[in-house]
Formats: sequence, structure tokens, C-alpha cells
Amino acid sequence: MNHNDSKVYVLSGYAKCSTANSEKYKEGNQHSIGLLTTDENYQENITQLEAFVRGFGWDSISFCMVEEVDDINALTNDVLISSFIRAKENGQSLVVNDLPIAV
Repeated sequence: MNHNDSKVYVLSGYAKCSTANSEKYKEGNQHSIGLLTTDENYQENITQLEAFVRGFGWDSISFCMVEEVDDINALTNDVLISSFIRAKENGQSLVVNDLPIAV
């Protein structure tokens, strides 16, 4: 994967909890997610990025929107700021909304 030093790509979407023993999430519930990555070729590497998300106990992954963030000062949410820092350090970071999506 190529890593761009200046940008973090935020892939927003949805995923379903597939881990029965999760203390925080109920298996089968769908949640909104954000995957932050420094991979400028995220479109070509989507299979590896989805595998990263599945590794945390999520499936039925669907990304709907991508934003580019190159300045941490543009972020106002503490969770996104810490995830931005993790993505810069590790290449990617996952954020999950604690509340399930009600349909």
C-alpha cells in the first residue's frame, strides 16, 4: 500500500457486527463506521481495507463516501482527532458509532 504523508482518507459507511462475544456491540446490529487510512490507493486496495475492518468483528461492509483530510485542525471531534493520529502512525484506524442504526 502507498502511504501519503500529508493526507488521511476517511471512508465512511456501514458495517454489521459479526462478533457474538462483543461487550459493546450486539451481533447482527448495523453501525456507521469510519475507516481512516493514509493509503492514497485505497480504491485499488479496498479488499485489504475491508479485511482490516473484518478483523475487528465486522462484516457486510459498505463504504458510501470518501473525504480527504490533510490538516488535523480541520477536525473538531476528539474521537476523529485521535483516530487521525492513529491512522498517521499505523496507516489506518477504525471508528465505530456506538449506537446501532435503526431501520
